[in-house]
Formats: sequence, structure tokens, C-alpha cells
Amino acid sequence: MTGGKVPLSVAVPGPWWTLLTYIGPLCKAGVRVRVPVGKGTRVGLVVDLRLPAEDYDGELREVACVIDEVPVLEASVLPLLRWFCETYLCGIGTAMKTLLPAAFLRGEVMESLPTPLVSSDAARVPGGVSFIYEPNDEVRFARYAEILTDGNPTVISFPLHSAAKRFAGFIDCRTALPDDVKKNTLIYPRSGAASEWRVWKRLSSNDGTIVVIGAQSSAMAPLREVSRFIVEDESNNAWRTIRPPVYNVRSLVAKRALLEKASLILGGRMPSSRAYMKLASDGFQPGGTAVRRKKIIYVDLKLAYSPPVKGVCDALAVSEPLVRETVSALERDSWAVWILDRRGYAGEIICSECGAQVRCGRCGGAMRWEASASRTSCVVCGTREQIPDTCPACSGLLLSARRPGLEALLKLAKSAMTLPVPVISLEDEERKRNVAALQSRPGLVLGTRAALSLCDDINVGMIGWIDADGEARSHEYDARTRAFGLMWESLWRGPRSLERTVLLQTRRPGRDWQMGLDDVDAGWRLFWRRELREREEFTMPPYAALVKVEASIQDSIAMAELLDGGGFEFWVPENSAAGRGTIWLRTKRMSALRRVIEPFFHIKRARRGYPSLTVWH
Repeated sequence: MTGGKVPLSVAVPGPWWTLLTYIGPLCKAGVRVRVPVGKGTRVGLVVDLRLPAEDYDGELREVACVIDEVPVLEASVLPLLRWFCETYLCGIGTAMKTLLPAAFLRGEVMESLPTPLVSSDAARVPGGVSFIYEPNDEVRFARYAEILTDGNPTVISFPLHSAAKRFAGFIDCRTALPDDVKKNTLIYPRSGAASEWRVWKRLSSNDGTIVVIGAQSSAMAPLREVSRFIVEDESNNAWRTIRPPVYNVRSLVAKRALLEKASLILGGRMPSSRAYMKLASDGFQPGGTAVRRKKIIYVDLKLAYSPPVKGVCDALAVSEPLVRETVSALERDSWAVWILDRRGYAGEIICSECGAQVRCGRCGGAMRWEASASRTSCVVCGTREQIPDTCPACSGLLLSARRPGLEALLKLAKSAMTLPVPVISLEDEERKRNVAALQSRPGLVLGTRAALSLCDDINVGMIGWIDADGEARSHEYDARTRAFGLMWESLWRGPRSLERTVLLQTRRPGRDWQMGLDDVDAGWRLFWRRELREREEFTMPPYAALVKVEASIQDSIAMAELLDGGGFEFWVPENSAAGRGTIWLRTKRMSALRRVIEPFFHIKRARRGYPSLTVWH
């Protein structure tokens, strides 16, 4: 070590968990440096000044340059990155790439953080957690707006950007909100937008912003001295990301609030599992809504008329009550929406000879049949392919389509409607753009669950779920929760003064996961009592973490031996993808699990490849 240089542990974005060690000038943790990696250089973050000798036994390479003179991240960010790694089983480099703006990791210059506005972070007292659960959006938004009148720095996050913009418009029209709060309210850009970096630097420099409103990307908005975080619609499944590393943004906000000693408010139409457990222990009594003109109708699919669908083995139910309630809503001068969460003409193609499902050659997802375009499309990655002539597995000639989708429903809906009204499918992008123009002439809209957003813009008097059980049929542990949440949202989304009927075509009317839907005050209490009893019995989240590991066959075998030796409960499904092994496990010992699998994520394995991990808490 020469010239006053010291060893630095640097986190560099990458799939490995290893911290890289370099020689460089003395730097504080949180400073960006450019370091050599392989034959090139990358921007990394100094996270430690200690040299983990067991990680490197050769000559240390030197830091190419120091980008920041002083740390440019809030003091809470590094602990938050470490928590993210421990919770979702990844390296700090992956956490940085996931949570910080891309421009930050390209090394673009930014000003250092100004002097904190308080004398010491230790002087701040943790704010605690409170809850706002109210089925009507307008009532809930009014309560948030009332909270914001105190002028304390607040970040309020929504699961979708459209919802954030709707709330921003709501508070902009409220005269009760002080002018200085309105003036210093900022809408945070979408993640990856060109404006995100400009807003990030603006907030980091303490520009006087009081309120930040945004979607999931706002969870990391660097608002200075933030005293309050609000998570709206906190039970929405959209908070869970799709791209790896899969994580829950709501949990990230909660941890950030704890680290920054800010208060946390969780709100929505119904609570998530962990929020409900906290509410139940505190004896929370939800308040009723002032307007209750909501009605739910169950239709037994076993008794409903199910006309055949040409070219598809299965049928679609278009029951007499469904048509009757649709006509009733149209006669009240409101729109009707039919929801079937399957795009295309059929949801899957099956070989009648071997029983294999036609799957995507790229990711292994199921291929749906899009008759209008004469092709198949992957339901996971969207890859489009020609309709196969033979079974890819056995070369059999007997392929059959199953589970009819929206294209098939469109034909049935047009034949079932007796009124001269427009019938619009949201699969047709051109017609989707025309929905606003047709507001003066109500009609019938067909769509997936995303069609619920229409309740924010037009008068939806009736919502019919063509196959309500399909929402709860997924193999994921929380499928019933998502199904209940969607039906509950169907009842209440939109202006509170509207009269609405929700009709469920189902094989178990009003039973199982549907219990509590017709309790307009707090039906979710009945649902969660039953659901959590079963989850606890089978040791599923939130009582333990559920982890899915996908790796090469060789790595899967080696990992299984280590897990068995470590006393972990795991199982290996038989239908793993070709050349890959899958391991499922549930555990409360996350730190011990990390130690077991950490060797599979060392940087020395870069050419060999790394397993993929998905964690549910």
C-alpha cells in the first residue's frame, strides 16, 4: 500500500454477491468510484473500508478515479441497500441497479447533499405506523389531502402512475390545501424516464419541495428530511415487481420509513396480510362508508347457459342474469364491463395425444392463440410465433385449443346484446382510444382486469366477471387474495355516488374465497380470518418466506445437498424446464439460507452463470 492509499470494498452492479476490493484514496462510504472490471471499467459505490482478506488473494487493482468528493446519498440509503440484499437474496450491486437511477450508476455528476436541516438524525423520533382503510376512493383521497395540510415533507406512493396523476388532480382542485403545499408539490416521473434523473438531482439539492406524488419509482425519491410516507392501495398486487429481482415496493417504503425515522401510513380499500395482522392485534374497527348503493350477484356456472365456442374445446358462460343486468345498467345510462382475464381467442393449445402444452421457445411460458392475427403469443414474454402444425413434444397432429379468451367473448357478446349499443373490446387498441369519445353513448366494454381503470373515467354501472374462479385458480399461494381484492375493487372503484352491480359467474357462489364480499363495511375481515388460518397451517407467507430457485441441473443437485444438510424444508417439482432444475423451499431462517447459497453467487462463477431466485415474504 503506497501513497496513502487504502483498500476499499466496492459494490459494482452485477449478478454476483461479491464485493470487489481495490486500492484507492481514503473515501467515505457512499462515494462513487470508477473501477476496472475485466478489460473495462464500471462505476461502483464504496461501501466499506475494511479488506475482507478471504475474498481476494492476489494483487489489488487501483481505483481509476473518484467521482464524488463526498457522499451523494442520504445516510439511510446504504442500510436500505443492505436490507434489500438480505430480504430478497441478492448482492448490493444488484440492489443499486434496481433502486437507483441509471444515470447515477453511469457516473453522471451531481452536487453533494446540503447540510441536514436538523442538528442530528438521532434527534428524530420514529413516527410509527397508522392505517386508512376506506372502500371509497374519494373519501380516502380527502383524508390524505387533509393530512398534507400540515406542510410536513411527505412522499405518497401509488401502485400505478395513472393513480398518482389522478390524486394530484384531486388535491389541485381542493381549496383547503395551503397554497405553499400546492406550489411545492411534485409529480415524480416514471422509472427510467429521461426526467427522472433531473428530478432526482433537484430533490437531492433540497429545492423546497414539500410533497412528492408518484408511482413505484417514488419509493426512492430523495426528498430531504421527509417526515411521512404514505402507501396508497397497499394490498394491490402491482406493488410486487415482475422483473428480477422480484420484490415488494410497499415493503421497501416501510423499511425506508423506519430507517429515516419517518411515520408510515398504509391505506387502500382493504389491507394486506401483514397489515391485517397488525390491525387485528390492535383491535382496529373500520369505519363504514356513507354511500352503499352496491350490489353483488352470484351466478352458479353449473346452471348457466354456456354456448360452444368454434374451434375451442371449452365453452364460455353468458348467463341470463349477466345479460339482464347488463341491459339494466345500459338503460340507466351507464356503461357495463365484462371481464375475462384471458387475451386472444384461446388461452392455451394442448396436444390431445401426449397432453403437452405448446410453450414459448424463449421463456417456456404458455402460448395463447390469437385468431384475429393467425398466430400464437406467449403470455409471459409476448413472443409471437406461427401456429404450429404438429405438437413440439411428440409431433402429434391432434392439437386443440382450450380456455376461450376475449376474442371469442366478443362474438358471443355481440350476439347476446339486444340493444343498439357499442360493444368494445379493449384488445382492439383503436377502439380503446375511442372509449373517451363514446362517453356520451354508453355501451358494453370487454377487457381483462385492467378494464377496472375505466371506473375512474366513465360511469360504470355494472361489472360482470365471466369466470370469477379463474382469478383464484393460479398455483401461487396468494391467488385467492388477489381474486378477492379484484372483486372488492370492482365494487368500490370510482366515484362514491355511483350505483353499481357486480356479477360473479362462479362454481362456488358466495363460498370459499368469496365469503365477505357482500359485507360492505369490512368484508375483508371475514376473508383474512379464513385465509390466514390456512396459511399458518401450511407455513406460508407471512408466517415464513417462500423461495424459488432455478439453476442448472448440476447446481440444483449440489444446492439440494447443502439445503438438506442445513435442515431446510424444500421440494423439487418434476416438471422443471429442460436443462434447469427448480427448488422450492419455505423458511424463517433467511440469514442461514443466504450463507448456504452464497457460494453459488461468487464473481468467479461469472462464466458459469448464476441461479435465479424469487422470494415471497
